[in-house]
Amino acid sequence: MNTDWHILGAGAMGGLFAHRLAGAGFRPILLSRSGQTGSQPLTFHASDATLTEHFDYQAIHESETIRRLWVCTKSFDIVGALQAVLGRLAPDAHIVLMANGMGYQEQVAALLTEQSLFVATTTAGCYRSSPQSWVIAGAGETHVGGWQASIARPTWASTLTAQPWHCVWEQDMSQLLLKKLAINCAINPPTALWDITNGDLLSGAYAPQFHAAIAELTQVFQYLGNADLAAEITTLIPAVARQTATNTSSMRADVQHCRPTEIEAILGFLVEQLIGLENSEAPPATPILHHWLNSVRRHESAIRARPAK
Repeated sequence: MNTDWHILGAGAMGGLFAHRLAGAGFRPILLSRSGQTGSQPLTFHASDATLTEHFDYQAIHESETIRRLWVCTKSFDIVGALQAVLGRLAPDAHIVLMANGMGYQEQVAALLTEQSLFVATTTAGCYRSSPQSWVIAGAGETHVGGWQASIARPTWASTLTAQPWHCVWEQDMSQLLLKKLAINCAINPPTALWDITNGDLLSGAYAPQFHAAIAELTQVFQYLGNADLAAEITTLIPAVARQTATNTSSMRADVQHCRPTEIEAILGFLVEQLIGLENSEAPPATPILHHWLNSVRRHESAIRARPAK
């Protein structure tokens, strides 16, 4: 049986899941857009151990057929990155998308012909302390399932769900994707704008606006017809901020390093949903969410306007 998993996007999450797939008995191959090839040592630091492993790198434009692909690029890079390897995908290939936000999954599905599309979400915490060193900040929970609820559970899912890092197969991922979107909408933008850890949102001067934003999200999901999620996120989002108190959100890290953020696939997507919905009632007012969205957009515009060094 072929045990290869090609990893597209060798950042924090790509490296973490290469490490996890290797531990599950698979052979991860990291796809390099810079042309890097050969075996490279990567070091993973957890709270109880440090481990160095060797992983194979492969140029993205190689001709080798890809049968399993785990995509960990940023949401705004996914379509372009996948187009670069489209010709390498086997007709029966399995593709797993794991990125923040929503809206890009439909675009990917439209690119595929016979291949099977899966989606994953994770609350694992990880960051790169150097080009070849990863710090695992929290095991979290990972959920994976088909983009369409009718897709059959693949054999590799049983291997992943047997691992100690808590992976769960979900036959229907739709509600989980929306739940992760709500969490990201509430936590990522303010931690990026205020340059704070997730746990700081729960106290001091930050807490009132944080909880007011959760109230806005509750109204949004009620308006979108998802009363169950609206009721859940009131306690869920503060709980996630508490559980990941010392973590730096991905959007905060992007802002700190003057990189593009995933704001459009997170808050931008939610706002577009409100605009595009045909509803007899006026959408709820979301001044805080709109302020966060526009503030991050202005920050990114300022970065783009800077002259190249």
